[in-house]
Amino acid sequence: MIVRLTAYLSFLMTLLATISYAGDFPPTPGKRYDVGGYSIHMLCKGMGEPTVLIDAGLGDDSTDWFDIQNKSSVDTRTCVFDRPGYGWSDAGPQPRSSLIISNEVSKLIQKANISGPLVLVGHSFGGYNMRVFAAQHPQKIAGMVLVDASHESQYEKLNIKLPKHFDRKGNILILPKANDTVSDKAIALRERAFHAARAEISSLYQSTLQVKRYHDFPRVPLIVISRGLSEWKDRDDAEMREKIWVQLQQDLWKLSPISQHLFANTSGHDIHLDQPDLIVGAIADVVSMSRVMN
Repeated sequence: MIVRLTAYLSFLMTLLATISYAGDFPPTPGKRYDVGGYSIHMLCKGMGEPTVLIDAGLGDDSTDWFDIQNKSSVDTRTCVFDRPGYGWSDAGPQPRSSLIISNEVSKLIQKANISGPLVLVGHSFGGYNMRVFAAQHPQKIAGMVLVDASHESQYEKLNIKLPKHFDRKGNILILPKANDTVSDKAIALRERAFHAARAEISSLYQSTLQVKRYHDFPRVPLIVISRGLSEWKDRDDAEMREKIWVQLQQDLWKLSPISQHLFANTSGHDIHLDQPDLIVGAIADVVSMSRVMN
């Protein structure tokens, strides 16, 4: 997960000043499930087991994964959800930490009558959430795909300071992707994503500790996909930082004895946008392996 700071501050201020009217919000593509006084949106397509469950990275909602979902659902049921605050989901309780999100996912699949087995897909911060969920529910997990996923030691290794207490007033910004300014995503969705990401970033210190605590990984097929292009541009220590990132990705690859490590050679952090077919292929491989093992 890459936290980008204020190169586009003027764009963000314009975005925050935008008033989102109900008519500007797209129709709900999936269903909303009450998880305890607030609802989470999830869209499922296809049939068959295992069920693929996708958790997006910071700043992304379910729409960013629709293309991958459409292709994966040809082979098996594939679901993508909006974490609270994103997309068509209600805002959730604070802090927005991985443990809270994992508990929400548990309630979500229960309400949606998804019992498992599950192949989990986590991009960036979504990797934190899926790993905590897997540690809590190992009997439900059939496999996992981690896409340039966050590592619990990345902040200390890269010397990135995180707030130790949730503070919604903190000066923490995440930039929209460069192509967001020209995409056809509704302004209302982008505005919600900014606020939701800001809350999750403010809770990253807690989430990191939770991943360290819930570190057990089920013995299931795992594919780690890492970026091939550096995200540390215009820095004197860019090469060193990217080497550290690769080392951390290799550490994720060692979580399971049944694992592969792939590199998206023409992608930066947003592999799901730059090389979606690589992720589709990895999901298909993990699904196939899980069927053989079961």
